[in-house]
Amino acid sequence: MYNLKHLFGIAHSGLSDMLPAVRQAFNDDANDDNLDEVFGANPRYRILGLIVAGILIGELITWLFPAVLVDNYIINEYVNWSAVVIGMAYAVIFRRYLFDSSHAKEADFPWLAASLIPAAVLIAVIAFIRQFFDGSLDLIGSAPVWAGFGAILLACMNALGVVAALTIAVAALCFSKDWSKALVDLAVQLFIFKIMVWVTVLVVVDIGFVGPILAGIIENIFGITFPSWLASLFDQLTLAALLFIAYGALIGAVWTVCQKEFGKLLETGEVRILASLRAMTKKPKKPKNPKKKAKE
Repeated sequence: MYNLKHLFGIAHSGLSDMLPAVRQAFNDDANDDNLDEVFGANPRYRILGLIVAGILIGELITWLFPAVLVDNYIINEYVNWSAVVIGMAYAVIFRRYLFDSSHAKEADFPWLAASLIPAAVLIAVIAFIRQFFDGSLDLIGSAPVWAGFGAILLACMNALGVVAALTIAVAALCFSKDWSKALVDLAVQLFIFKIMVWVTVLVVVDIGFVGPILAGIIENIFGITFPSWLASLFDQLTLAALLFIAYGALIGAVWTVCQKEFGKLLETGEVRILASLRAMTKKPKKPKNPKKKAKE
């Protein structure tokens, strides 16, 4: 069974490892990493150039094809093309280092994975800015202006969702030497990711049972009647909290699993990330009859 406390622990464990990895990747010690072997000379500038180019190409695709339809769904409403372009570019670069060179070793994971973090941060910021300024914030019509912070939090979580999808995509594409298996694994993981988000939004916001139930309980017990928009705001806050835990746990779990299995990847060229993620995100079962510690 999935457990929010367990998922939060996974998120905290994985995310807390990222800051030291970023410091290792982007400090002034040239011997602390092999980024030049991965990206070439002046890796910081090359990484920045890759990110900027990916964002510009993604924006160009969005501008040239603003309403591409597949089964009456507008693709650009659900696909962040900048994340797609950058994710594919990183995957190609990482795979070349992992599988086509003799330099990769198990200790490389932190700084190698950390090189993706600046791209993830910029993509998230741009995704949030776009939602904020293009009128796509999910504002509650009858609510006062200050209640808009619920919609802003949801926009932040949607941006974090782009980061989670990017993390899954790069991991899936890099942890299999076989491109076809990598693409299949990516498709499965993104499908599960999409279903998870859709179900969460459906239950919490579209059906919206959390806010009304809580408002009904308070009214029955304390006799306090809340306006309808307050229940909708509570639904937004609940959804934002759930998505934060889910996305954070997903990013943390991908980081932890990839770090744990990195040596196996270099040895065998194949790691089934999806199975490892499932095992990690499920709370370990307690033994039915735990053995008592022997008394000293």
